[in-house]
Amino acid sequence: MSRPSGHLSQRVRGLSEKHMNSPRRTVHVFVCLVLCASLISIPGGTTSGADDEQDPRSDDKARLPEGALTLNGDFVHNVGNLNINVTNWGFLGSLPKSRYPMADVPSAQYPAGSGIEYLYAAGIWVGAEKNGIPLVSTGYPETEWYPPKDPIDTIYRSYEGDPRGGRYPGPADDDQDGLVDEDWLNGRDDDGDGKIDEDFAAIGKQMFSCWYRDDEPQSRTIWPEHEPMGLRVRQETYQWGEEEFQDFVAVRYWIDNMGDNFLTSVYVGIYADVDAGPRIYGSYHMDDLVGYWTGQWCARQGEAEIPIDIRVAYVYDPDGDDGKTTSYFGISLMGNSSDPNGFNGLPSFPWMQSRVNSFRTFRGLLPYIDGGDPTNDFERYEVLSSGGIEANPSTPADYRILLSAGPFYYLAPGSSVFVDFAFVAGETFDDMLTHAAAAQKVWEGIWYDLDGDPLTGIDGKESPMVGELQDWDPDPCNGTNLDWVDVVKGEICWSNMDCRTELSRYQGPSTCYRKTDADLTYYKTGVNGKEYNIHWITGSAPAPPHLRLVPRDGAVEVYWDDFSETVPDPVTLIEDFEGYQVWRADDWHRPLGTTEATGPSKELWSLLDSRDLVNGVSPDRLFKTPEENGGWIYTPMKDIPSREELLDGFEATIIEFPLDTVPCPLGLTPEQRDTLEAVARFRLGFPGGRRYYRYVDTEAKNGLPYFYAVVAYDHTLRNGVPSGTGRFNTPAANFLYVRARSDAQTLDSYESRDVFVVPNPVTTASMAPWSLEPNNTDATGQRCEFRNLPACLSTIRIYTVSGDLVQTLYHDGSGGDGTAAWNLLSRNGQDITSGIYIFSVDPEDGRFPRTIGKFTVIR
Repeated sequence: MSRPSGHLSQRVRGLSEKHMNSPRRTVHVFVCLVLCASLISIPGGTTSGADDEQDPRSDDKARLPEGALTLNGDFVHNVGNLNINVTNWGFLGSLPKSRYPMADVPSAQYPAGSGIEYLYAAGIWVGAEKNGIPLVSTGYPETEWYPPKDPIDTIYRSYEGDPRGGRYPGPADDDQDGLVDEDWLNGRDDDGDGKIDEDFAAIGKQMFSCWYRDDEPQSRTIWPEHEPMGLRVRQETYQWGEEEFQDFVAVRYWIDNMGDNFLTSVYVGIYADVDAGPRIYGSYHMDDLVGYWTGQWCARQGEAEIPIDIRVAYVYDPDGDDGKTTSYFGISLMGNSSDPNGFNGLPSFPWMQSRVNSFRTFRGLLPYIDGGDPTNDFERYEVLSSGGIEANPSTPADYRILLSAGPFYYLAPGSSVFVDFAFVAGETFDDMLTHAAAAQKVWEGIWYDLDGDPLTGIDGKESPMVGELQDWDPDPCNGTNLDWVDVVKGEICWSNMDCRTELSRYQGPSTCYRKTDADLTYYKTGVNGKEYNIHWITGSAPAPPHLRLVPRDGAVEVYWDDFSETVPDPVTLIEDFEGYQVWRADDWHRPLGTTEATGPSKELWSLLDSRDLVNGVSPDRLFKTPEENGGWIYTPMKDIPSREELLDGFEATIIEFPLDTVPCPLGLTPEQRDTLEAVARFRLGFPGGRRYYRYVDTEAKNGLPYFYAVVAYDHTLRNGVPSGTGRFNTPAANFLYVRARSDAQTLDSYESRDVFVVPNPVTTASMAPWSLEPNNTDATGQRCEFRNLPACLSTIRIYTVSGDLVQTLYHDGSGGDGTAAWNLLSRNGQDITSGIYIFSVDPEDGRFPRTIGKFTVIR
């Protein structure tokens, strides 16, 4: 059955004709529609062409949230080759072709920018027994998780290198209060020190954080039959930008029991409505196949590979949609909380951290007993908890899948567990498994000597087993009982509880490229005093710099700062920055399901320039020289007459009060103040200092859509000396969108004859180079441009030759922008017809004359 975008069906609220067999859904559609309409907010965006005298940073940590329920498509993981939309409503995905504002953004699009989707929505399910009765709270298809209505409780962003987000093995106590990661990223003062989000763990090149509960009033109103368990979910999602890690998005769910009930037999799963196909097809979801694969696969470790266990539930289109849908998309269970001692209701052995409890498939428009969706908590809990791996189906159809972990034997009030998944994709089945193995390796992370005791975490023994224990074997895989001990109650015996995994990798498939001199120790955890496991960490390319674009007439100015040079590698803690690359993407036309924020496909990127440190590593093209000497160093606000005096005053204030923000002097904007303070701190060598760079692309054509990216790469070391290029970020890791435009005419040189319309005549062919696919916010995707407008506020009126007013546009040229675009729609929202049109430009500044012109439209 097709999913017409204009049909007000159950898909509008996250449901579809695929789910109409559920009696609970049909009753509440209207209630949910009304509620959602009152909650959805669409914030206004900021342009990339802001005043060039402000601090060139693209992050928006300080932006005020518009509302708690975030369904506008503003949070899409877009720094890798897999684009996934994130909500704080208990599900991931954008509900393509629904009426939600987020429906136009990628749901799970692969490759990025292609318009090929693999997911409608994927919701978290948490099931447990409360007083012996099975209950399940679901994120999709029934939306039983909600954030509070407080606008603070939205989604927040971060990234590796965020000064608030330090983590081990580096300095992790950001606020130096003796606690680590106690103020998680949620817009609130969790540790009661009067500061907000100042001590959390920032993970990946792009991180989104939010939370929601199963007992909010919205859920009780919409789903009166739903019995909440008093659960809170803290959701974090991560993505990396390097080639090796760009094909997966990680998600961590912290499940907190905030209620008064003791929950038993707890299971956590992801229920995913997987749909593989191009958005341009109306019913691409009807001919998919799904499956499950588990086994060992090779993952890179240094210059070699190790066999690693992975578990992936996946979807693909068996007929490939005429070569359009050839990739595979899957959900892989990474791991979860465990406790070797079994004291906290968690699984008892480390190898149980990554155990899939069940894999189930469901087909649309079938009752549950015949393989359709579960429709009540008893059925949902059954599929979560029953265990077992269902056989892979062989008939193409419309499928949903469920992957669950557990059991957690109990979840006491005030206690928590985490479960981690990764959404992975690949161009082939083997490619997908390779990316799942890479995600698993990043999840396993590194081992760290947290307690500073060299006697904990040695000989592979990293698990602290607490006595009383009789005839305890601290290393059950060493083939001897000579080391068996009795452990007195309360004492600790460090034990090798993951030895099965270590042996499996040591003895694993010969297909992996092995380290030639590797012995069993190479595959062991808990060596050299390292007893603490840090998940979701990997050596990676330097964090991208903060980026800003300024459009000019026939040019685009690209600004960035030296942030990449100041952030050490997250694992080695070595500042191994080598150089920058400047990229541009051309010929982008916004394929269906993509936006300016999610970016172009990777084949559209071209390298404009690359420069580095002069240290013997190619290309040895120095960028750290001033622009006037051929380098990239940019001197901000250099035309302000009092610049040096201001900087002297800033430096004196910073020396006296180094932890405070310098007050804003009269006559400066806050952005100018921020920039001058960063420059002053850089000159003093104080924290927070920044140097700025600029690259000017003089080949940009006015009106054409472009993306620009600036990314950093590092070098390898040999005996502590740079010896070659290392890891690179892809341009998708740090980009912005822009169009070059004509400059506004100033009063002293204004010429009315220079104001004109481009193209002229306006035809489909002449607009083609800059036309985009229509979407919900741009009904035509087409535009003509009024250029060389006056440098003031102006009103543009467009008339037919008979004098009928067609449209009115308002333009602000006071900042230097001389271009106004028109989408060829009349003021009644209708497409205009062919003909000759008259325009008038009426400046609000009476010193500019009124300008009249004409242009032709041929449809």
